[in-house]
Amino acid sequence: MNTKPESDHTSALAGDPPAGRAIVTYGRSLMALVIARSLSEQGVEVIGCDSVDMTVLSFSKHVTSTFTHADFEEDEEAALLDFAENIRKHAPDDDRPYVLIPAFRDARIFSRHRDRFEPMIQIAAPDWSSIEKIHPKDHFAKFLKDEDLPGPGTRILPADSSIKDVPDGLEFPMIAKPADGVGGRGVSKIDDAQELETYLKEADNRQPVLLQDLVDGVDYCMSIIADRGELIGAVAYRNITQFPVDAGAGAVRETIDARPFLASTRQLLKATNWHGVGEIDYRWNGDHAVEPKMLEMNPRFWAGLHHSMEAGVDFPWLNFLLAAGRKIAPLADDVANVGLRTRTPGAWILSAAQDIAQNDEHLQQAADEWRKMKSSASSADILSMASHFMKSAGEAALGAGMVRSLGKKLESHKGLSSEFNSDSDPAVGLGVLFAVSHLMRHGELPPEFKFEAGKRDEDAPRGTKPVALSDRFDPDARPIIGITKPEEGDWMAYQAMKLAVHLAGGKAVKITAKAPRDPRSVDGLIFGGGADVFPERYEGAAKQGYTYDIARDDMEASWAESAMRHDIPVLGVCRGMQMINVLGGGTLLPDLSHYKDEDYPTTFMRRIFYRKDIIIEPDSWLAGVADETRLEVNSIHTQAIEKVGDDFRITAREANGLVQAIEHTERSFFVGVQFHPEFLLHHAFARNIFKSLVEAAQERKERLIVRTEIENRDHATAWDNAFSASV
Repeated sequence: MNTKPESDHTSALAGDPPAGRAIVTYGRSLMALVIARSLSEQGVEVIGCDSVDMTVLSFSKHVTSTFTHADFEEDEEAALLDFAENIRKHAPDDDRPYVLIPAFRDARIFSRHRDRFEPMIQIAAPDWSSIEKIHPKDHFAKFLKDEDLPGPGTRILPADSSIKDVPDGLEFPMIAKPADGVGGRGVSKIDDAQELETYLKEADNRQPVLLQDLVDGVDYCMSIIADRGELIGAVAYRNITQFPVDAGAGAVRETIDARPFLASTRQLLKATNWHGVGEIDYRWNGDHAVEPKMLEMNPRFWAGLHHSMEAGVDFPWLNFLLAAGRKIAPLADDVANVGLRTRTPGAWILSAAQDIAQNDEHLQQAADEWRKMKSSASSADILSMASHFMKSAGEAALGAGMVRSLGKKLESHKGLSSEFNSDSDPAVGLGVLFAVSHLMRHGELPPEFKFEAGKRDEDAPRGTKPVALSDRFDPDARPIIGITKPEEGDWMAYQAMKLAVHLAGGKAVKITAKAPRDPRSVDGLIFGGGADVFPERYEGAAKQGYTYDIARDDMEASWAESAMRHDIPVLGVCRGMQMINVLGGGTLLPDLSHYKDEDYPTTFMRRIFYRKDIIIEPDSWLAGVADETRLEVNSIHTQAIEKVGDDFRITAREANGLVQAIEHTERSFFVGVQFHPEFLLHHAFARNIFKSLVEAAQERKERLIVRTEIENRDHATAWDNAFSASV
């Protein structure tokens, strides 16, 4: 794997680098993950946010907390108000730097509304007066001409233009692009007037379209950071592969010598008085007698941020320092590690697959469908498009030849660094679940799913400690966590629970009435959710026509007795908490449909996404694990605790008094929560609940191993003594 060279960022700073707090936006993106990782490694506390849940940042160990806000696209003012509230909420109570770092297109919004937030928090975005000069792309084209900077010949068509509005004398081929597209979306090579007419019909008619001369050469990216128009650091790279192949985001990138681009870059930064990060797209044929042409500039972080950092310039950290008012000495022009390559997860694989599909003779029958799939990308999501393509391609698409070719293609780059493998942050891949959240909130998949558009950490929450790495990543050494469930059904909850246990360092096994297992085979136990507890266990009345799982009740009663006797760590979840409470002599409220005039959701999906606040006892296990005394949780249950069982105490309630957590006062780890943390894994507190259980199970396992070794040694000594006596 490539490693980035030692750079002199920190040594270039006057004085010790400050710690501080940062809010990083657009938490669904890999750019946000890279920013959070950079700042966290420098001692900055990172708070992530997005308009959806279950993002990459919400699963990252580098982020201390997250929040959601209104969608900028739907209601910009509501989003800004949400930010104002959360900026106040998370403000440090000392004079540490407090910086908001926009990770994507929202940089323009925060730049434009800077006065609404500063000085409470510093906005790490270029000045609006600078951004207006180069964004959107039609502004950039005019700016290049006014400042005599190198760029392609450009004609700008106003919004809602048709082929009738195109001037005469155009030379084909040309490049057409929207004024405000990102990630290569909407950029097309146009070979003739008919293709141009089709492009304009399908284009977003709300924004101008740029028609640019086709520049000879290949595309290069110049990533920069500047201090009031003076270049501080730069990394130039090119895309070895990209997806889609003809015009898309980089899949495999390579650092190149930045010197051919430096003169025009410095001229541009000075003319705009640029302050902060940015990325300039160039096209060049490699001939040093020909000046590289500027195509566009992004006033924000860029998709290849991970590569730029691996090459030797820590852009997020430098940007944080700039916003905090620190003066930074410029880095050397040759600081970047020329020749270094990195890859982007997902795009790397798709790019390889497309290349194979376009060149493998066995896949020619799929070529037409592939082109249709790409051409309809603006309206079709990636999952349905891929499904249609595979059906159309038939067996050839899954043939051994393609598999071998794809395998070779991926093998050639598998050792390269990527956003996911650059450090041990295993849960971030779950960030793809933000699409589920987006689907539930907005009724459609997000644009990103379309072609268009070994020691304790000092900041680890109280009540937790990391499982040793040797145990965490060795499946044979993981503590075994038994999960009770019904014989049939509850598949999603069990899979989510199983995932939560795995992420926490344990190995989940299923326990049912027909497969109850030996208590000696597990190190920890989860009483899972499911059907209501049979009311006769607490002298309640059974519901007419309701089917109870009496066999499971009996099985769990036996397990609870064994757990008490053998001190097995126990976590009860929802029904599981109710069950351990009943087995301790407590009672339940059988129906919550109108509890204290509270209207709880009645359908399963609404229950999953319904949220309510709970108040936690400060001295409780849950407060220690969550590092909070208030949480927002889900509400899937239809029953609740009425009277708490013997030797249990209530440790969390809703505002209306409904019990949300209990813990045993005599056992080392015998706790229950009424909500479902397995459906809240995008929050650190939910992951820490399972982590705490797994750690308790690991400690018990280690105690048993030591005890067994002592007993075996004692038995051996006794046998030796007996044998010696007999002799």
